[in-house]
Amino acid sequence: MTEPVPRSVVEGFYQALASCDMAALAPYLDDEVVWTISGPIDVLPFCGQRRGKAVVLKLLDRDIPALLETRRLVPSAMLVDGDSAAMVGKLTASRGDIGRKISYRIAQFVRFKDGKVVDYISIIDSFDAVEQVLGHQLTVPGGSRDDSDDLVAV
Repeated sequence: MTEPVPRSVVEGFYQALASCDMAALAPYLDDEVVWTISGPIDVLPFCGQRRGKAVVLKLLDRDIPALLETRRLVPSAMLVDGDSAAMVGKLTASRGDIGRKISYRIAQFVRFKDGKVVDYISIIDSFDAVEQVLGHQLTVPGGSRDDSDDLVAV
């Protein structure tokens, strides 16, 4: 069993991540960190799995900002248990090439070892994110959209 992660470490990690400060974030990442963001990589190329601290820092510092600028992560709830943490919140950004505002829900599950992130899994509302990035609603075969409630029947 690994040591529990102090809440202060988790909060420090999220502060560095939310501020997009790579110098502050780097000490929280294990050299062999596995970083996974769910979503369609054809439309959201920052999705998928990355391995290694240098690759993750490049993703956060260059690859994501190439599509989404001025990112802001606003946690609404966080849970720390043992060596793991979970957070739900909202990510807002602007699409860099056209300035369109993007906002979607996000859930993150993070495992720590010796105070460093070894495994990060982010589940985003990719359907909503893709619609916003593309700038139009997606057609759902066999489903319908009720615009009054912003719901999709699948």
